[in-house]
Amino acid sequence: MINKFINQHILDLKKYDPVDSDKKLAEEFGLKEKDIIRLNANENPYGPWEGLEDSFSEIKLNIYPDSNQDLLRESLSKYTGLNKDQIVAGSGADEMIECIFKIFCNKNDVLIDVQPTFGMYSFLADSIGMKVIPFERDLDWSINIDKLKKEIGISSPKLIFLASPNNPTGNSLPNEDLEEILKLGILIVVDETYFEFCGSTSVEMIKNYENLIILRSFSKWAGIAGLRIGYMLANSEIIDNVFKVKQPYNINVVAEKAAILTLENRIDLQFNIEKILSEKKVFAKFIDNLDGVNAFSSDANFILCKFSKNGGEFIFNKLAREGIFVRSFSNENLKDCLRFTIGTTNQMKKVKDVLKATN
Repeated sequence: MINKFINQHILDLKKYDPVDSDKKLAEEFGLKEKDIIRLNANENPYGPWEGLEDSFSEIKLNIYPDSNQDLLRESLSKYTGLNKDQIVAGSGADEMIECIFKIFCNKNDVLIDVQPTFGMYSFLADSIGMKVIPFERDLDWSINIDKLKKEIGISSPKLIFLASPNNPTGNSLPNEDLEEILKLGILIVVDETYFEFCGSTSVEMIKNYENLIILRSFSKWAGIAGLRIGYMLANSEIIDNVFKVKQPYNINVVAEKAAILTLENRIDLQFNIEKILSEKKVFAKFIDNLDGVNAFSSDANFILCKFSKNGGEFIFNKLAREGIFVRSFSNENLKDCLRFTIGTTNQMKKVKDVLKATN
């Protein structure tokens, strides 16, 4: 009965597929929660800045957060080099993506989804009844810019999301390719969630292209995924409109404090980033020496691997029975692929031991 009141595109919508909780994984595979190694969500295994929790006692939990995000945006301004009025923060980059759809898109508008990529783009487009046009990357996961420009001319999309580095493939988008698409005049959102692992950014292009939006996150590099905080960089007119539609108190006081302290102490976190990048090189070399396994080059804190010999499902289950959880995919273009978040040296040793035994 109640279904008659619900929008048809919501009734047709498939639920987003997030990573399972440790509790659910432990129950499903007969494990203890403490023995689970989470390499399925691209989280930082070393956690946040070590002095962060000690600062929480100073936070006034009985008052609302600053809706204008003044202190946070001032800190982000120093970090990014943009003006404060070109920045807004959200409850994870996901909230910023949702605000983009709310501001710019309507039912039956077109989104070109450059696949494979982060599933939240197409999911949120589906949630408002947009038409999602899949556009496949080349075999090396690069984007054929000429083909994409042709598809843009045919489909007339409202916007395109381009993750750089891309999740789950790990490759980055050259700025010269981005500029070719920006010149077409459509809205382009560059997701730089993994910026701190590669150091390559398109921020400087915002001053020349008002149709460019950049998203970033504290979830991966800063080790505070549980606090849900990300931010948007764009021209001030776009930011003004985000402030109109975002929830007024969308950044809780703990997340705000954590983000500011993280930025103030980011040099301390750089050591953990370097450890992750170093371990990624070791793991990639290990994979290259396995039979029937291919590791794709990655600029992020994860590596996508294709298991042509034994198959992705077989390897996933072998790892899971040992308490190691990686990200698998149902997409046909990611058949037999698994994405490995780079963990600590001890965690990655256990991964390598399992993979070696199955090879």
